[in-house]
Amino acid sequence: MHIIPVIDLKDGLVVAARQGKRQTYRPLATPLCPEADILAVSRAYLSVFPFRTFYIADLNALENNGNNHALISRLLEAYSGISLWIDSGLEPFIDENSRRFRGRVSNILGSETGITLEQLDNYTRKSNCILSLDYTDKRFLGNMDLLEQPALLPQRVIIMSLGRVGCSTGPDLEQIGDLMDKLRGKQVYAAGGVRNTGDLRLLAAHGVHGALLASSLHNRRITSEHLVQLQGT
Repeated sequence: MHIIPVIDLKDGLVVAARQGKRQTYRPLATPLCPEADILAVSRAYLSVFPFRTFYIADLNALENNGNNHALISRLLEAYSGISLWIDSGLEPFIDENSRRFRGRVSNILGSETGITLEQLDNYTRKSNCILSLDYTDKRFLGNMDLLEQPALLPQRVIIMSLGRVGCSTGPDLEQIGDLMDKLRGKQVYAAGGVRNTGDLRLLAAHGVHGALLASSLHNRRITSEHLVQLQGT
């Protein structure tokens, strides 16, 4: 099970995401990390486990209200061994200083942007992209063609249950189970609702390759010991 910690950025700070209601997000302050600084949050995550990949949601870019690219560059500079999955809408992260992070950044393309199969093909031809299939209350956000032609999707796909983000409700196993047959042969990642290692084991039993986590790490329901045990099974 590939575990990827999540960092949500808004107006230069790390914020606590909940149910995809971005207007309500507030600066992060948790038992794991009392600071809303991107480097402090990254250090806190790495104190739990030697994660190799972080997921970054640039909420300003997603809302067409600027971006946090400079902060993201700071993180890449501070931790040379870390790779990032970056969701910044249809304006992918670009390093203004020469592409020195080549090979360490994968761009997320969210279905909520309304991206079409043709646009998806154009992006994936140019870079190493990942598709996020976004749902809220089981309602798919995006172009239905993405679900009807799964063979044309990138190799890595996230099932994003926005309504469960930041909530201790468990992953949407029914939704995930319904999609796994369509996504056969893809590396599928689950996001939203994961509470503990029991949930991670259930996801693995459904054939899920990995999971995106934030709340369960910040509230210490998933600890270093849990992750070490998980990797050993």
